[in-house]
Amino acid sequence: DDDDEEEVELEEFYDYTSSYVDEQGKQLVVSGDADNNIELSDGSELVITKLSGNKKSTRTLGSREYLRYYRQKPRPSPANNITVTAELAARYRSMGLATVQSREQLVRMKVLKQMNRSGVEQMRSKMGMKSNVIRNLPNNVTY
Repeated sequence: DDDDEEEVELEEFYDYTSSYVDEQGKQLVVSGDADNNIELSDGSELVITKLSGNKKSTRTLGSREYLRYYRQKPRPSPANNITVTAELAARYRSMGLATVQSREQLVRMKVLKQMNRSGVEQMRSKMGMKSNVIRNLPNNVTY
């Protein structure tokens, strides 16, 4: 059958057993022991089963799809986050952005907003009273 031949070719192509190495750089080989078993599950994870006494331990090593992410070495987080925070705050201040505001500044801003709002309302009501006059009244009306 043609499908079986294709499967055999694919299995040979995706056989990664030659690339398994341990810490010393030695190649990992499936042992003939019944106690230890190394196998691929679903072709993407390495499953290592170890029997010791009456205990069975199983370890699953990551998927090959994510190998490039496993090999990445991100920068270690800085030990002193305070200096980084101070640096960022200084940058923001230099750009004119507000960082943490003091309580006094918040109260002052609130009062200014309230004054502006009430001032606008007073002006509107004043203009409204002035414009609420009917100018085309007959001459016999005194007001």
